[in-house]
Amino acid sequence: MKSNVVSFPKVTDDDKYILTIYPEMHYDTKLSDKMGEGSYIFAEIDQLIDTTITFAHSSVTEDAGDERYGTYASSYTLSGADIRTNNVSSKTISLSFALSISEASFEIAKQPDANDFYFTTTKDTATTGSGKNLELKDIAGLSVGMEVIGTGIAGGATISTITKITKGYYNAGKSSVAFPYYDVAKIVDNTDPNNPILVDHPGGTVELAASNNTFVADRTLTFKGYGPNVLKTFNGTNFSVSNFKIEINEVATTVNDTDATGAASLTVFDVASANGIKDDVSTVTGIGISDASTTTVTNISSNTITVNTAFKPENGQALKFLGASRTGTLTGDVTVSSFGSNNITLTFELDKILTIE
Repeated sequence: MKSNVVSFPKVTDDDKYILTIYPEMHYDTKLSDKMGEGSYIFAEIDQLIDTTITFAHSSVTEDAGDERYGTYASSYTLSGADIRTNNVSSKTISLSFALSISEASFEIAKQPDANDFYFTTTKDTATTGSGKNLELKDIAGLSVGMEVIGTGIAGGATISTITKITKGYYNAGKSSVAFPYYDVAKIVDNTDPNNPILVDHPGGTVELAASNNTFVADRTLTFKGYGPNVLKTFNGTNFSVSNFKIEINEVATTVNDTDATGAASLTVFDVASANGIKDDVSTVTGIGISDASTTTVTNISSNTITVNTAFKPENGQALKFLGASRTGTLTGDVTVSSFGSNNITLTFELDKILTIE
């Protein structure tokens, strides 16, 4: 009895091997006593690389032109076995993104959650037309609620959302108002060249929320999906978050006003810098302020601050302003319980949790 080991080369993408094992009968060999001479064994082996998830963060609003965030903090990556290996193991990564803007200020709109992460994919249009119904060459992985972005969508390079997904293409001749009919063609799947099979064509029709769309065949559109449920439908990735929070830093500055003697009650005074302070949002705390939670900035003009409650500031006195800032930190843990069938980037959308004015 003889045995041997087959070694496979290292690869950078998925590969499939088809092995044919058979005895050389002229040597009077056989694979086993039970199988006898002339027996063959066919084996298919999929060699799958690990899937990598990249975690990043971005602001769609700011990236559109203002660019007040400037350079974003570095992204994180986490890799694990593709779900097709049936070797699923949960992994957790801790994220910490330092945030900073160059002007204005931001305030917290809400605390973060898993549905603030998004991914994007692209699909090509199949036909030319207009209206709500968009025919695509491939609808695999799409979900109701995904955003659609591109030329012709909602009358321009803007955004609409998917409200319905149907396999196949509408056939007016076979349809009625009550019963629309969609043709689903069959195509040959040659994934296994030794066993070609007939499968449904991957194309289909998505209905959009906006009706004033124009479509051109072979145009590439971007589809944007938020949260774990949509991502799992897309490629099998399953993730959850914990301990996620956004914290903005207090603004520290000093009184810079010769009229601030410590004896006079003032509601208007100058500070060394008003960067990050926001009127009708920021509250101020410091010596002589009886209630920091209600002493609110009502107006800012250059470095001149107006508050709603008078106190007796002193020139050079340290003050802290809460509620708005130019710096902060987004932190949290992400647990991936299954890695999907392809690499993907999950981007945290800052516009969901921070408002900049």
